[in-house]
Amino acid sequence: METSEVVKEEEPKVIHHVDRVNLYDFGYEKSGSAKGDPDLFASFLDRILNGDLVDSKYYGYTDDEKKERVKQIKALEIQLRKKEEANSKIVEEVKAKEKDIDKYRKDLMQIREKRSKDKEVLKNESFSTLKFVLNLFLLAMLSVYLFFFYISATFKALYVDFEGIAERIARGEGTGSIMPGAYELAEALQYNYLLFVVPFVFFAFGWAFHIILEMKDKVKLAYLSMLIAVTFAVDFLLAMIISNNTENAKSLMGLPAIAWHQSPTFYIILFLGFLVYIIWSILLDSLLREWDKKEITNNLKKIIKHLQGDIKVLKLGILDVAAIKNKIADYREDASTVMYGNLKKYIDQFTSGWIAYLIPSNMKEVKEKCLILKKEFEERNDIKAGTVKVTSRRPFLNFI
Repeated sequence: METSEVVKEEEPKVIHHVDRVNLYDFGYEKSGSAKGDPDLFASFLDRILNGDLVDSKYYGYTDDEKKERVKQIKALEIQLRKKEEANSKIVEEVKAKEKDIDKYRKDLMQIREKRSKDKEVLKNESFSTLKFVLNLFLLAMLSVYLFFFYISATFKALYVDFEGIAERIARGEGTGSIMPGAYELAEALQYNYLLFVVPFVFFAFGWAFHIILEMKDKVKLAYLSMLIAVTFAVDFLLAMIISNNTENAKSLMGLPAIAWHQSPTFYIILFLGFLVYIIWSILLDSLLREWDKKEITNNLKKIIKHLQGDIKVLKLGILDVAAIKNKIADYREDASTVMYGNLKKYIDQFTSGWIAYLIPSNMKEVKEKCLILKKEFEERNDIKAGTVKVTSRRPFLNFI
């Protein structure tokens, strides 16, 4: 069996060769050999532009220097890649946080639109500074009242017996006020300084009142009823004990006494304590609910502000790669630079030699055509007088 072999021809490789010559003499020689051919003249101009045809006195980077530049480019590209990878992660984080900011801003906008469209929603869900300040003022005043009231009531119920009350009646001082004076607070402290903690028990009842109202559980009414019942029972007992002490003191003095449930003192003490406590609890709940209205939008604004702060910090961490890119671009240019010189001067020298051969009158037409080609070439490539860096159009990778 015969086998056929397919011979693949290798693609021809373009080998760039730099000719260092006296441009005037070289131009004259080539013009003479080609009879001033304008097309060949144009090709020589391209070689000068590309750095393949240079003056014998040109200077530039050596091949070893270009190879060193290529090594430096590789090292810089590794640094650039690492920095760009780090920057891309930061950019992704920034975009994610910007997306979150947009979401929270939309939430804020929806809340504002909802309130603006419905007056009832605006009234019930919008924060009222007036209502908040009024609630706070009344709550503070009632807190002071309840603080002293429960110190006095507890002291009179547990530490002041009816004999002491009888002595005050005998001295004409009466039974004393339910609200303590300065001397009574000092006297209460002498008996037991823990009496100052008692009002906080009732404040805790008021706080529990608010917590229960916020519960979603169906049994919250049962819990609320139990809390109110316990508070009422404590106030009831304090009022009954104080009333009994007062009436017993009257009996001891031979004055007519009545049962606690018939005593006006009992009801006054009960309502001054229990009803004020209920009002205090309602004001506390209202105050906290009013504050929550403000916190809904405030929290969104705080989150947005926090995210904006994070974005600023992240952006500060973005590494500057412009300097590395510029240096890589400079090194690439160095690696492909073939000479430093005056392109216009070199083209003029070569053209002068080329035209010198075309002096005879029978070559006038060819001469004028070559001069036109030179002018168009200089305009097209923006060639001007002065020293320039001539960069080769072929890849610098030849030096790898």
